[in-house]
Formats: sequence, C-alpha cells, structure tokens
Amino acid sequence: MPLLVRTPLRILLALGAFFVAVTVLAACGSTDTSVPGNAVANIDGTPITRADYDKWASITARGSAQGGAPVVIPDPPNFTRCVATLRSQSRPARGQPAPTDVTLRAQCRQQNEALVQQTMSTLIQNVWVEKEAAKQGVTASDAEVQRQLAQTKRQSFPSEKAYQRFLKQSGMTPADVLERIKVQVLAAKITRKIQSSSAVVTDAQIQSYYNRNRAQFALPERRDVELILTRTQAQANAAKSAVQGGTSWAAAARQYSTDAASKATGGVLRGVSQGQQDRAFDEAAFRAKKGVIVGPVKGQFGYYVVRVVSITPARQTPLSDARTQIRALLQQQGQQTKMATYVRDFQTRWKDKTNCRTGYVVQLCKNAPTPRTTSTPAATPTTAARTTAK
Repeated sequence: MPLLVRTPLRILLALGAFFVAVTVLAACGSTDTSVPGNAVANIDGTPITRADYDKWASITARGSAQGGAPVVIPDPPNFTRCVATLRSQSRPARGQPAPTDVTLRAQCRQQNEALVQQTMSTLIQNVWVEKEAAKQGVTASDAEVQRQLAQTKRQSFPSEKAYQRFLKQSGMTPADVLERIKVQVLAAKITRKIQSSSAVVTDAQIQSYYNRNRAQFALPERRDVELILTRTQAQANAAKSAVQGGTSWAAAARQYSTDAASKATGGVLRGVSQGQQDRAFDEAAFRAKKGVIVGPVKGQFGYYVVRVVSITPARQTPLSDARTQIRALLQQQGQQTKMATYVRDFQTRWKDKTNCRTGYVVQLCKNAPTPRTTSTPAATPTTAARTTAK
C-alpha cells in the first residue's frame, strides 16, 4: 500500500525540474546533539516536534487509505499494531497460506520508510521556505492566503460540503490547510522575486542572438497550389482535360479528386512550403510556373494534376520584427539560469542547517549518509509548497 497522497487540494507551482538522489534513511544516520528531546529535527534553531511529525504522518497515511480501509500508521520498532491491521486486511487466495508475521512486519517497515520520507521531507521543506521568506523579506498577508484558499477551493471542490468532507476524511483542520497555503504563497513570491532579479536583456544581446540564429527567422517560399489527386492515370487525364475545356478547378476536384482536404477548399492547398508533401507532388508544385497545369504525375497516393495559383517568395524576418520574440526568449533563459543557481544555493544552505533524529533521517538532513540512487524531486521553494492534503 503506497504512502503517496493523491489530492484534489494539490497546490503546485511551475519552477522547473530540479532533481537529486533522495533516499529514505529512517533506520540510519546520526542524530546531532542540537535536536531537542521532544523533536525529530532542528532547522537553524527551529524544531520539528514529534507531535507535529505524528500529526502529519497520520494525515499522510489517511491520504493513502483505499476505499474506507483502516488507516495503517506503522509503529516501529516492533510494528505490532501495523502487523495486526495488515493481517485483518489480508485476503489470501484460496489454497494459499496467510502471510507470516515476518512478511507483514517487512511490509510495515517498508511503509514506515515511505511515510518518514514523505512526512519529514514536507515538514523540513516547509520550514525552509518560511525561513527563506524571512531572509528574503517576503511575507504573506492573511488576505493573500484567504484569496489563495478561495481559488483552491473553487478549483478542487464542487461545494463547501465537499470541502468539509475532505477535511474530515483527511484529518486536517482549516488551520492546517491555511498553513500549507501560506507556504505556497511564500514560495510563489520567492520565485517571482528571484526571477525578477535576473539581468535585463540588452539590445546588444538581442542583436547577437539574431546574428547567430538567422536561419530561425528565415521564412521559406510558400505556394498556393490547386490539386486534383486520382487513383488512375486515366482519371487524372480526364480531370486535366475537363479543366482545360473550361470546367472550374473546384468542380473538377469535386468530381475526380480523392484528396478530401483539398476538395473541401475548392481543390486548393494554401501556404505549401517545400518538403511538406509527397515527394512527387512536392517536385511538381515547386518546379511548375505560375498558372501552368502540370501532370499527371505519379506519386505515393495516386496521380497528381497541379497548378500553382500564387507564389510568396522566401524572405528573412527583419530584426525589428523578431526583437520582441528574442527579448522574451532571452529573458526566460536568464530567469531559468538565475533560478537554477538560486535553487542549488537554497538546497545547500538549508540542508547544512538541518539536523535530524535517528529514525527520521532523510536526505534533506545534514547528518544523512551518502544516498543510494533513487531519483525523487529535490527540495526547492516550489516543491516545499505542496500541500499534504488528500
């Protein structure tokens, strides 16, 4: 039974994908003496109490419960209650033996590791964001938090009754939800502040980018082409003769052509550039002179009769027309670079100030041993803004 929270109250921000190897280390790692006796972690003088951990571990476990099944909250080190609960839920297939206590205890241990990982990571990252916000001079007013709550409820719940049912099922209080939303608001503000501090894009940078990437701003020659596609050469010749005899191209296309797309537009394909179509059609259309009927030409899908209606020559988009697009692109790249640098610093600074008690050590803790290689999202101001609500 995975301990992953599936939530309609999911508050996620788009910061970018930053990943590190994160491993559950609940059974190993040393405890720094700075962790108070009633705490599971100490972050730069701010403890995460055992009571806070137990509360949010219960909420996390509730989020994983399936279809009204009993909530399993592992109770290390012996896992007595957990084993009993899992045994009551087990339904061995007919003729198969019931799972042993050893098997169930191993399952409980695995669930506990996942629960510690998720709960500790969330609690640690939330403290990181709150402390980083104070360092950055970023605040979240009650009005801002309430507005975000109202928006989240509109997006996630069809009615107030559904929201109240969620609170009851998850074990969260309205204050718990507001706490998580406040972290999200702070994370969003920090992100915007860092992004807005990226260097201004200069005209020289725009010119340099344009010069290096002129091909990106080249517009190829385009042609509007009348087309009739038939299954046989005889049908193609008949269509061509009809047009030469005065039948409109649209009428001939309706009668002879098998190409549904061009028939719907009177037999015309507009804005065709070289290399987009069947090779035989492509060569015929771009070798033909304007107004001259070409074909029948045998291609992959049958026989083509074509006539070029108009030609738009290839041209280079001038820098004056591309300037806005290039500026936006360079601004985005600058913001991404700024954020990437900031996130690395954010993780390093706060991990170095985070010490955890044995049994609650995860890779976000300074006293975590070298991790194994299981990739999960790293701690960033954005990932820390995720609520643990169901």
